[in-house]
Amino acid sequence: MAILHLLRTDLPPIAHRLSEYANGPHGWMMAGAFLTLGCGLIALGVLLRPERQESPIAWTISTLAFLAGTGTIVSGIFRTNVSDTSELVHSRASALASVTLVVLCLAYSIRAAHHRSGATRDTAGTVLALTAAILAAISPLLHDTRWTGLSQRLLWIALLAWLLRAAWNHPSALRSEASARSN
Repeated sequence: MAILHLLRTDLPPIAHRLSEYANGPHGWMMAGAFLTLGCGLIALGVLLRPERQESPIAWTISTLAFLAGTGTIVSGIFRTNVSDTSELVHSRASALASVTLVVLCLAYSIRAAHHRSGATRDTAGTVLALTAAILAAISPLLHDTRWTGLSQRLLWIALLAWLLRAAWNHPSALRSEASARSN
């Protein structure tokens, strides 16, 4: 994405949505970003899949990651501003990906807070999840304004930061949960 911002100076980032980078001479890069993120989210869904019968929230979190990944891939296949049908599918898939990813962030953060002691809680992850939820809530209000690009970028910065943080913390969270079970 950073490279596309440098290559496509015809699209001011504050006013143009990320999906618009999929059109034009370097559209393959944005399509690749959609595909890569989608595959990563599906892999996260597999990673978070419970190994045995756990609470429904554990299965919900895994399912949300899979849905977010699928929505991201579909929104990369169907580009914006190409045809009415493509625009509709892209918009619906993109909305599905965004909403399910925000819900995933919140559900995972809430579940993690309940499974960890106060010393190991991920306050920064929870703040990022709440920030993403707030940005997602105001995003529709800014959709057809000159600030649409900025609001979308802030949302995805929060979501990607949360994903990186969760990926970084996940192995240690698994170890702490496993040791708590064995005690």
